[in-house]
Amino acid sequence: MTDRPLTDFEHVLLGLLVDEPRSAYDLKKLFTNSPAAVYQPSAGALVPALRRLERRGLLCVEVTVSAGRRSRRVLHPTPAGRAMHLEWVRQPVKPERVGTDLGLHLMRFVMMEHLVPAEEIRAFLLSLASALEAFVRGMEGYVATSAADLNGRHPLLALRHGIEVHRASLDWARSALADLTAPDA
Repeated sequence: MTDRPLTDFEHVLLGLLVDEPRSAYDLKKLFTNSPAAVYQPSAGALVPALRRLERRGLLCVEVTVSAGRRSRRVLHPTPAGRAMHLEWVRQPVKPERVGTDLGLHLMRFVMMEHLVPAEEIRAFLLSLASALEAFVRGMEGYVATSAADLNGRHPLLALRHGIEVHRASLDWARSALADLTAPDA
């Protein structure tokens, strides 16, 4: 057992297993066939990460054998694993990290649906929108005051791309909040 914080990848794995117990093979297929692939750092990282979660007491294994087939190790979260996942999902948005952690915020949002009350999800989206708005304003301010200092056009074009991506994420957060606040939500 270790006090080392879980990696982002370990948190994502734990969340996927809270959602539905799976084997390592099932998880590999999920990462291969879905947008979740962005959370797997390398092809060889999955099994070692699952073993670390198991050693920490966050996962347990159920071995099943069906007629004529190999044994299958299905991973289930333990009560401690479920509690750790809920704690991760409920982490507040850190405005100073919204630019780098946006993908993880979206993954946490996906995993919140059946775990936390609707009001908490709306508060999360409001916090995310506020952080994104400040981030976009800061980037726009940087471009307005520092464009002449940039070495060439490409840095400015790259900054504009970052602004547009985060502005689109801000628009999405506001739209999602409106959808979840609508009377029929």
